[in-house]
Amino acid sequence: MMLDLLSGLGWMVPAAVLVPNVLWALLPSRGRPTAGTTSLPHWVRWVEPVEWAGRLAVFTLPVFYRFKVGTTASVVALWAMVAALLFYYAGWVRYFTHGREPVLLYKRLVGAPLPLAVSPVVYFLAASIVLRSMPLAIATVVFGPAHVAISRAEYGRLLSETCSSAT
Repeated sequence: MMLDLLSGLGWMVPAAVLVPNVLWALLPSRGRPTAGTTSLPHWVRWVEPVEWAGRLAVFTLPVFYRFKVGTTASVVALWAMVAALLFYYAGWVRYFTHGREPVLLYKRLVGAPLPLAVSPVVYFLAASIVLRSMPLAIATVVFGPAHVAISRAEYGRLLSETCSSAT
């Protein structure tokens, strides 16, 4: 019964990831270091268009698919989606409840590196199984490494600026 209710709701996949981002837009980071004091690595400007193309695809494609939970793989993938989404939300809760410092968007959570970058990649990859969408799987494989690499570079920049502003 519950799975029947989910069947036409592919749009919920990107919506669930966007909820905290809307809140972030309304309550932006505090204490952001002075922009431009430390630049991102040069390679980022070449990877950003790849990330944006992948991001557009992973947020658009699920809308055109239906949940299809009937196989063991799809049930496991659905649970993986739920776990990745809960982990993603935990990262956002930490950010909003601990002063909205930019570094919290990238800092390890329960030992996992870059939780707000890695968990959506896991989530969309699992969603590609539940939605039975090879295009979403491909888009996630394009988006994921670029998103994680750029997040890692931004985290390094923030740490560098935090250390240089402390001296």
